[in-house]
Parts: sequence; C-alpha cells; structure tokens
Amino acid sequence: MRQEINDKSGIGQTLVNLAAVYQSQANYPEALDFLQQALAILREEKERYGEAVILNNMGEIYRGLGQARHALSYFEKARSLFDAEGDKFAVGIAVANIGAAYDALGEYSQALEFYQEAVAIATAVEDAVGIGQTLLNMGAVYEKLAEYSQALESYQQGLEVMRAVGDLDAIAQALNNIGSVHRLRGDYSQALQFYDRALEIRQNIGNRAGIAVTLNNQGVALVEAGKIPEAIDTLYAAIDALESLRPGLSDRNKISIFDKYRSSYSVLQKALLAQNQIETALEVSERGRARAFVELIARRVSPEAAQEYANERISSPTIAEIKQVAGAQNATLVEYSIAIDNKGENSQLLIWVVKPTGEIHARQVELSSLEQYRDNLVPFLVRGEPDGNSDSLLTALVRGTRADLAEPLLSIPADRVSSVKLKKLPQLLIKPIADVLPKNPEERVIFVPHNELFFVPFPALQDEAGRYLIENHTILTAPAIQVLQLIAQEATGDRATGEALVVGNPVMPVVSRQPGEEAQTFDKLPGAEQEAIAVGALLNTEPLIGSEVTETRVLQRISTADRVHLATHGLLDDYSTSGIPGAIVLAPGDAADGLLTAEEIMALNLNASLVVLSACNTGGGNITGDGIVGLSRALLGAGAKSAIVTLWKVEDAPTAQFMPDFYRFLAQTGDRAVALRQAMLATMQQHPNPRYWAAFTLIGESRSRR
Repeated sequence: MRQEINDKSGIGQTLVNLAAVYQSQANYPEALDFLQQALAILREEKERYGEAVILNNMGEIYRGLGQARHALSYFEKARSLFDAEGDKFAVGIAVANIGAAYDALGEYSQALEFYQEAVAIATAVEDAVGIGQTLLNMGAVYEKLAEYSQALESYQQGLEVMRAVGDLDAIAQALNNIGSVHRLRGDYSQALQFYDRALEIRQNIGNRAGIAVTLNNQGVALVEAGKIPEAIDTLYAAIDALESLRPGLSDRNKISIFDKYRSSYSVLQKALLAQNQIETALEVSERGRARAFVELIARRVSPEAAQEYANERISSPTIAEIKQVAGAQNATLVEYSIAIDNKGENSQLLIWVVKPTGEIHARQVELSSLEQYRDNLVPFLVRGEPDGNSDSLLTALVRGTRADLAEPLLSIPADRVSSVKLKKLPQLLIKPIADVLPKNPEERVIFVPHNELFFVPFPALQDEAGRYLIENHTILTAPAIQVLQLIAQEATGDRATGEALVVGNPVMPVVSRQPGEEAQTFDKLPGAEQEAIAVGALLNTEPLIGSEVTETRVLQRISTADRVHLATHGLLDDYSTSGIPGAIVLAPGDAADGLLTAEEIMALNLNASLVVLSACNTGGGNITGDGIVGLSRALLGAGAKSAIVTLWKVEDAPTAQFMPDFYRFLAQTGDRAVALRQAMLATMQQHPNPRYWAAFTLIGESRSRR
C-alpha cells in the first residue's frame, strides 16, 4: 500500500520492520537485504534519523555474525547521527552497542567505559530496557575478567530489571550467564539449573542462536561434572542448532558465524575421546572445519550439490568416507585439532592418523608443556587484529619458528628463539605420531592443519636425528579431508585446453594499499621474468612478460588453462574490502587496475589441474575455523584441483632453480607432491637453509586425474 501511494518514508520503515522480524529469526541474509534497501531509500530522502536506526541495526547483525570490528564502525556512525538529531535515548543504545563491540574484540576496559556511559544515559532518559541490558553486558565483561562476584551482581541486577519489563529474551540471557558463572566456580548443579531455565525460554521464543549457546554451555558443564554421555548428546544438539543458522548466509558470514560458535565442536571431540570413540571424534573434527569452504567447492560438483548448498548444509563425511579418501589418495592423512578449555584457551592438541588401509590412530598432546618456553615466546605474542584476543603460546611458537627460519627479526636476539627453532614444533606435531607414519619416503602424507597450524612449514620440521621431514616423507596439505573428497569428485572441466598460462614480472600498477593512502608502485621482478621464460619453455608455451601481463589478457586465458604459473607479487591486503584478503599483481590496462583480487578469483570458473603462485607469502591470509581465507582458498574454491603457494618471502636465485626443477620432475613423475619433494631435495643441495626451499606448500590433489 505504501508503494502504491509512493510513501517512501513509510516504505523504508516497513523494510526496517521486515528486517527486524528476519533478524529475530536469525535469518541474517534476508535481514541485511531489507536493511540495505531501506538505507538507500532513507538516504535519498535525507532522513538522518532513520539512516541511524538502520546503521545501528546492521551493526547488531554483524556483531551477531562475529564481525565485531565491522559492527563497531556501524555503531559509531549511528551514534554520530543520533547525536546530531539530539535523541539521547537512541544515543544511549548506540553507546551500549559500541561497548558490546569492544567487548567482542576483547578490549574490556573500553567496553566497561562505554557500558557505564550507556547506563548513565539510560538512567537519565528512564530507559529501563537499556539499563537492564547494559547491566547484563557489564556482567559478561566481569565474567571474562574472572571477577565473578561483580559478574553475579551485575547479572542479578539486570535480571531484576528485565523481569520487571517482561523481556523474555533478556531474562533467558541473564539466566544463561548466571549459570556460566556458577560453572566457572565449579558449582555444576546450580549451573545446570540456570541453563535449563534459560533453554526453556529460548526454545519457547524460538531464539536459535541463543539455543545453540545455552546447549553448548550445558555440554561444557556436563563434561566438567564428569557426565560424559549426557554431555555428548547435549553438544550434538548444540552443533545442530548452530548449523541451522548457516543456510542462506554469504560465504564470509558463514565463516564468521562459525568462528563465533566453534567451541562446541572442540568440546565434543574431547568428550568423545574420553569415551574412546576415536572414529566418531574424527567425524566431529571434520564437521567442525572448513564448512564454508566445503560448501563452496560442493557447488561445483553437480547441480544437485548446488541446490543442496542453496537450501541446506552439506553433510560432513562419515568415517567410512574418510577411510575411502585415504585409500583413493593412497596417502596417510594426518588431521590436527586444537582443543580449548572452559576459558577458551588452547589446552590440547588432538591428532588423528588415517592410513590408506583404513587403520586409524589417535593421539592427545597437552599444550601446557609450552609454559616452560614462555620467556622465549613472549616476543612473538601479539594481539590478533580480527578479534582482539591475545595469541596463544602455540601461535607464538609457530610465529617464532617461522621468523627465525625465514625472516630473522633484528630486534630479537637469536638466542631468544634458539630453544624453539624447528625443535619444539616437531615434538608436538610429529613425534607423537612418528610410529604410525609411513617409513617409505615416497609414500604421501597429507597434513590437515587447524587454526595457526596452517602456517607451519612442515617440510622444514626436523626429527631427533636432525633430518628434515621432507627427507622422510612426501608432503602436501589440505584444509579438510572432505575438501579432498570433493575435489576428486569434481568433473574435469570441458573447457580446459591442456595449454599452460605462464606470466612473469608484469609492468607494475600504481595503487593504494588502503583507502586514502598515497598510491605506490611495486618493485620490478627481473628474477621472476627469467623464471617465467624458463617455465614457459618447459611447458611449451610463450610466457606473458611485462606489459603483456594485463589483467584482461590473463582473465581471457586463465579459465581454459590446464596449468597456471604466476611469477609476480602476491599481496595479503583486502583490496576489495570483501573480507577475503589477497591479490595477485598484474599489469594495468584496458580500464583494469592490475590487481586480481581473491574476491575476483572466487568468481572465476577455473579448470586448472595446478596453479602455482610463485610470489611472496601467497599462502597467507586470515586464520579462521574455515582455514586460511586468502588466495589459496580462492583458487580451490574457483575450481583449481591444486595450488602451490608460499609461506614467506622467497628468494630469486633459489626459486629460479627450484621452479624449473619442479616442472622437470613433474613431467617425469606425473605427481605434484613427488615433484615438489624432489625439487626441495635438489635445491637443498646448493641452498641447505630451509628458508630457501621450505616455503612452498602444495594444497589439494597430488596426482593428475585428466
């Protein structure tokens, strides 16, 4: 009716209301879509107050999706507009939301400051709901700071206010959080009583995200109380509730919402292993990793899979399917999972080894042993930008090992990392499973890392005799066992020509790395040009060099090429602001900027059996529960069967030897993992330091199926 009478303000308000309904149902894609439509209308009508409401609501959705930094920017814009409109009531809401964003980022002192300001404003304008909700939020901060008495006091005060108001959702939140404080204090019977009351309310009002949270908390409490069978049932219900939120979300939002709730999978794995359910725990490990990546690839397998992706979730692999993958790959699969404790900190490393015969072994490694290395690791402890949480000692160990190996930090004396240099990592990752790894170095080992372990230079790890892992094994990696399964199922592209695309040393574009920054160009790469010429000769193709390497020409050929070799700069910045970092530097021209971003790669339809990114740190990106979100993920998601990327800056001279050797060995063996190993061993003869050869990582298929 409002459209019929062209009531644009009314149309905008109705769109906002529709979004609120979808948001209450945790249908975030629909909610965001309606808000975007409303935002365009209200901005056109110059209705600043309505614009502020929409920005605030969008911030709440992004916070619910786990994108706290993104949410913060929306809340701050909303506050500014509310201030300009002179609406103190709305300002108080925006201020409280800013506090919640800082809370999610782990910046607790700032969160408390904004919460206290919000309570003062809400009190002044007699906003009872605002007072109650902010008190609950303050309690959550005190809980994280382990100030449990203050947490309980804030929760109880907030609960009383919300009972008076009659806000069932907030009452459930308060009961859930009070239960968590009792759990942290070890009073499990009290905790479970509060969780039961919270769950009943959340089920009655249909709060699916809240149901997932409370079921997870119940499961943790039951594990800690020693009621493992009951805990297992509860945790399965928790991940079922979590996964019901995923259908319809964008790839980016699937990643972030999973990161927010992924602890359920970790706790369930530990509970299953406590019951000696080794194989079932491995199924849960697979179910809890790379889900958005799996669904991305599944869309390419068949029209049926694409429809399943659109409407439902792709089922995780059964233990029978996992064994089939090991057999089909003729490889030993090694899957790692980093388990967390009840405070969300790394506590154990869970490792499964699946032999090609189907035999499965499991090991558990306590990460508390890293405490003795804390002094050595302190220089490598930094605060993570995406979520604000302090790094774990395991992250610091990986970073310290890589820094000492690839790019020594001048500010840190060598003896500060000598005790961890390539020694402690293999003690954690390899030694516990050494007895079940293949003895024949020609047999493949596929490592399936987890979280920060994606950055581990597996070929450079040393055993107790000082031999590098690549000397003992043929190595490749995968983000999940199911990714291997789906890549193998994907039909060979009809458009592949069998030809190669080789590029090197493009004319460098002039671009800004960040909006508002001064534009700059990139260093020329004469070594990459020579590399491209040598590789082109081996692949029987004329390479594109210099000004020929335009984005337009590369895109014309990349989708039909069987092998793609890109010798240029690789970047980790998010140039498209899509949340998918990474770009490949090409030459500008034909109105193209010369940056092939990860987002643009994801939109391609690749048919390549192999893509080699012979550039610096192309294996980098953002670490999430979905694996590394960056160039390697974009390439496999776009259809490449395998990719070779680098973990750090590679040197020109060794790489000029390494890459031609790799292609010669590949022509001889037809096996990418074998060829990569032989190239590493050959380069090692002239350049013994692993910094010159261990950066290269093969992800995906090993053998060509064409």
